[in-house]
Amino acid sequence: MATNYKPKNILITGAAGFIASHVCNKLVQNYPAYKIIVLDKLDYCSNLKNLIPSNSSPNFKFIKGDIESADLVNYILLTESIDTIMHFAAQTHVDNSFGNSFEFTKNNIYGTHVLLEACKVSKNQVKRFIHVSTDEVYGETDENAIVGNHEASQLLPTNPYSATKAGAEMLVMAYGRSYGLPVITTRGNNVYGPNQFPEKLIPKFLLLAMKGKTLPIHGDGSNVRSYLYCEDVAEAFEIILHKGEVGHVYNIGTKKERKVIDVAKDICKLFSLDSDKHVKFVDNRPFNDQRYFLDDEKLKKLGWFERTSWEEGLRKTMDWYVKNSNWWGDVSGALLPHPRMLAMQGIEKFCNGSDASNSGENRVVTSATRNNDQSSRKASSLKFLIYGGAGWIGGLLGNICEKQGIEFEYGKGCLDDRSELLVDIKTIKPTHIFNASGVTGALNLKWFEDHKPQTIRADVVGVLTLADLCREHGLPLINYAFGCGSFEDKPNSTDSFYFRTQAKVRSEKQCFK
Repeated sequence: MATNYKPKNILITGAAGFIASHVCNKLVQNYPAYKIIVLDKLDYCSNLKNLIPSNSSPNFKFIKGDIESADLVNYILLTESIDTIMHFAAQTHVDNSFGNSFEFTKNNIYGTHVLLEACKVSKNQVKRFIHVSTDEVYGETDENAIVGNHEASQLLPTNPYSATKAGAEMLVMAYGRSYGLPVITTRGNNVYGPNQFPEKLIPKFLLLAMKGKTLPIHGDGSNVRSYLYCEDVAEAFEIILHKGEVGHVYNIGTKKERKVIDVAKDICKLFSLDSDKHVKFVDNRPFNDQRYFLDDEKLKKLGWFERTSWEEGLRKTMDWYVKNSNWWGDVSGALLPHPRMLAMQGIEKFCNGSDASNSGENRVVTSATRNNDQSSRKASSLKFLIYGGAGWIGGLLGNICEKQGIEFEYGKGCLDDRSELLVDIKTIKPTHIFNASGVTGALNLKWFEDHKPQTIRADVVGVLTLADLCREHGLPLINYAFGCGSFEDKPNSTDSFYFRTQAKVRSEKQCFK
C-alpha cells in the first residue's frame, strides 16, 4: 500500500497479548526495514508464543518490562531511537475491573501517563503516538439507533474498565494539545481470533463447547455486540499507522451485530451441541451495556474494509483452538462464569521451549520492576494473600509487606464464592492468608440492621468459607475483625446486629483450628 508516514523504530506495548501480537507479527513480516521493539510485562493474558512468527526476525526485539516504570520507558526511547509508539498495553477484561479497579487505574491511566511524559521529555523524537482505546468509552448505544457513535460523540463510560480507558484518552488528548505530541486514538469493537486468552466470550465458549460443557451467559443473553476478526483489525492498524492523521480519532468497527445468545448458539452448532441444553444463564455483571454501535466511515475513507465474514472468522478461530487447546496451560479459572484472573502470570516460553531470557541477541528480554527490592521479595519464604486490599487495613498491610520485602498478592475472588477463592489459592500459592475484607463501619450501625442478608453473606459466610479452605490447604488465616465495642478478649457489646455477626464469626472460627 502507498504510505504517507514511514516509521523507523516502533515501540509496541503489550504485544505479547492478543490484538497487539497480530499487529506486531504483521508489521515485522511486511516491513523488514522497520525495527519493532516490544515492551510487555507478561501479565496473565500474555503469551510469548503469540509472537512466534516474529521471534526469529532480525528486525524484532522483545523487552520484558512494565510501562509503569518511567526509567525503563525513558531508557528504551533513548537507546532504541523510538520514533513511533503503538500503545496497546492495558487491563481489558470488564469483569476484572469490577473486582480490582485500582489495577485498571494504575495500568491504563498511570501507565499511559508514563509513556506520554517520556515522549514529552524526548524533545520531538516521537513522531507518532497511536493510543488504542475501546468502543466502550462511548457508553451504551440506544437500542433503536440506526447510526453508530462517530468519533466526535460524547464519552459516557459505564464501568471501571471503560472509565480508565476514557481517562487515558483525556491524557492523550491533553498532551497532544498542550505539548504538540503527534497523537492518534483508535476505538474498536470486540475482536476475536487465535491467541486470545479465554476469559473473553468467544474463546471461552469454544473451549467449553469442545469439552461438551455448558456455556455461561451473563443476564438473558440479549446484549448486542459487534465482532471483528483479528486479521482485519491488524490491517486497520497497519493503515492507521501509515495514513492516519495526527490529532484524529478512528473507530475500528463493523455494522454486523449479534446478540450474545446467538453467538453461543452458533458455537454450539459448530460442535453439534443442543444449545437448549448447553447454554446456562448466570448472574449479570453489576452493569452490562446493552449495545455498542460504531460509525466506521472515517476509517473506510483511508482504504480499510472488513474482509472476513463472521462464519469464516468463527470457523478459523474454532480450528485454531481445537489444534491449540493447551496454548495457555491451565485456564480453568478463566472458564468460570465470572473469572478473576489478575493474579496469574503470563507465559514466558517461545515455541521451541526456550526461556524468553535466552532467546537470542535480537530478542533480549530485560526484567524491569518499579522497586529495587524485587529480588529480595522472591528470596523471601513468605507470601501473603490479602483480601480487602482496596480498604485501609488491607492496603496498609500491603504497604508494610512491600517495605519489608515480603511477597504478596491481593485476592481477586469474592469471599462467599468458594470456587473463586480456590482459584486465588491455586494461582497465587500463598504461605499465609490475611483477611481484612467485609462490610464494616460500626459508626453506621443502622445500615447493618437494614441490610442483614448482605452483612451475613460478607461478614459471616465469606469469612467462614475462607477459613474452611485454609483448613483444607493447611494455610494460616489471620482475620481482621472489629473489636465488638471494646479491646477486651470477650466481646461486651451485642446490642447491634453488626456486633452479633462479628461475635458469631469469632466463635465459629474455633471449629477450623
